[in-house]
Amino acid sequence: MSLTERITRIVSQPGRGLLASDALGNVHRLDPDLKLVASSGATSSAQAPAGAPIFAMALAGQWLITRDKLGTISRWDADTLRLVDRLDAAATSDQSLLMEGEEPSPTMVRGIGVWNGKVYLSNGYFQLVVLDLETFAVDRLQPWSPEFARLEWFCTDAPDVQAVTDRSGRVYIGSLDTLDFPVVSQVDSSNIHRLLYDGRHHRFWATLDGGTGQHRNIRNGVATVGLDGQVLERSLFARNDVEAMAFSPDFRKAYVGGFDGELLIFDNTSAELRIERRVSGFSHQIFDCAVDDTGAVHVLTQDGEIASFDPEGGFLNRLAYERQCAWDIRPVPGQSGRFAVATDDGAAVVDVVERFPGHPSLHLSGHDTDGSGFTRRVLPTADGWYGVAWPREVLRVTDDRRTWSVQLPDIVHTLALSPDGTRLLAACNSGGVELDAHTGRVTDRIGELPSSAWVSGYLPDGRRLLGTRNGILRAYDGAGAVTWEIDLGGYPKRLDVFGDRIRVTGSGGAKEYLADSEKMDRQFVELFDNTVESATLIDGTLCAVSYGMQLGAFDYATGELVGFVEDLPDFAKCIASFHDSTGAPVIVVGGRGGFLRLYALDRANPGQVLRPLRELWLPRTPAACSFEVKAAADGAGIR
Repeated sequence: MSLTERITRIVSQPGRGLLASDALGNVHRLDPDLKLVASSGATSSAQAPAGAPIFAMALAGQWLITRDKLGTISRWDADTLRLVDRLDAAATSDQSLLMEGEEPSPTMVRGIGVWNGKVYLSNGYFQLVVLDLETFAVDRLQPWSPEFARLEWFCTDAPDVQAVTDRSGRVYIGSLDTLDFPVVSQVDSSNIHRLLYDGRHHRFWATLDGGTGQHRNIRNGVATVGLDGQVLERSLFARNDVEAMAFSPDFRKAYVGGFDGELLIFDNTSAELRIERRVSGFSHQIFDCAVDDTGAVHVLTQDGEIASFDPEGGFLNRLAYERQCAWDIRPVPGQSGRFAVATDDGAAVVDVVERFPGHPSLHLSGHDTDGSGFTRRVLPTADGWYGVAWPREVLRVTDDRRTWSVQLPDIVHTLALSPDGTRLLAACNSGGVELDAHTGRVTDRIGELPSSAWVSGYLPDGRRLLGTRNGILRAYDGAGAVTWEIDLGGYPKRLDVFGDRIRVTGSGGAKEYLADSEKMDRQFVELFDNTVESATLIDGTLCAVSYGMQLGAFDYATGELVGFVEDLPDFAKCIASFHDSTGAPVIVVGGRGGFLRLYALDRANPGQVLRPLRELWLPRTPAACSFEVKAAADGAGIR
């Protein structure tokens, strides 16, 4: 018996191992050696609708409480994993507070609080739900203050007070019994995914996604917070989101991880924040972690892999989950209907096949699985492709043969090819690195950026573009001088250049700029609840996908939203478009799990502008991991 769907959350079940949820709404039990011993059922992605991913779990005695991405709340028997209660996401709300026809929003909130026989969590309408644990009856429904705050975590372990965090960096300290929280502390500028009580030093630890002040969107990590809400100290080790945190049973160590892909082991024997060790070599970005009653540390990465370590970071075991993701999809030059796809294990080639007019399909015609890490971006050429592989590799493949490979000093996020095909520009945490496209030799470096470089590109005149995590986009000439700068108003994820027009996706939707202009030219953002990953333009319609598992269609000229769906099977990462044999536009959306879904784009049908047609699921392979533990006596605290 093995897991077939990606694990999305883990919690420790004392004496029995781990409880885990998956991307289709199932729950499972793994023994301490990560062997699957029980499952709730067999929800299938072929079902319509399939189950939704579970991102929040809490163990409360005999019960396992879960919340899925839509806000459906369930109670399971923690021993048998039998479903006992299920509260529908749309119905579990105070209807008097909703707009007419309002539906629950898909959100990745992670927190469930259990206190004094009650269960506390946020529903799909950003209202607080209070349930009676024994009967699972709705006890209370009310908006939070401030209204529409996205509650992220509940901490009920501290004596005398309880605490709640939200996605705007606030910590609320007070009483869940009375729902009175007189202390509101602005600890971060973004998500606080975890807030844990430190029983050794009588304080909270908070994860920080954004950073504050001069460090905002530049450096972040963790903070210690007094029970009065005062920030005591910060350790700003991260350049990306911090997702996971857990203490050892005796509170002598804290384990922290996130999208930089390292597990940090903090020495918590003294009050000062001190990084003792770093564990690297994970197959993907860290998404969750749990410490069991023996002190073993179990780390979940975004691809569904789980790896276990001893308290000092020594490797014990791993799940060897067969995973897949479509990270990037781009048309192959000169080959109509052919696309290159960046995958978790290399790169794939898919062809549009249409035997009957108006019924296109995708066929997997090639799959290079020789990648040393997941391929984050792919730039296809007539004879192969360039790519970025996790975490630091830039590579060239020609005629199915690896021509060259270069390891850069830091994590690489994106890659761009110059208009003449001779240069590559990699966006890295350490800045921009330019390479000779034929040999892979590093020819130039662009440093002294305001923060990590997350996107790169080239203008038609050869100038180089770098966009940073804190939202600054600059153009550099051949000598490295800045010739243009603009504030994007948020972090970028991808950048594409079309003549003198620059399209950036990320925080704040899909945005377009004219080179050397002083302001944004267009923006497409309505209804997106999270980061926009990628966009495509076809027949006057811009379509974009978000980290909230959403697909939106916008009129390109006016920016008006004309179509919107939230039925994607998992996180969307990439999007492309083509015309079928009848001339009708078709959208391809790919993402986590390895799905490539086709949508018909029909502006003449306002009721269903985006109509799902079919899916291709790419083959899966086990993750590749090579763990390394480094001593890092790093007193990195900032008071």
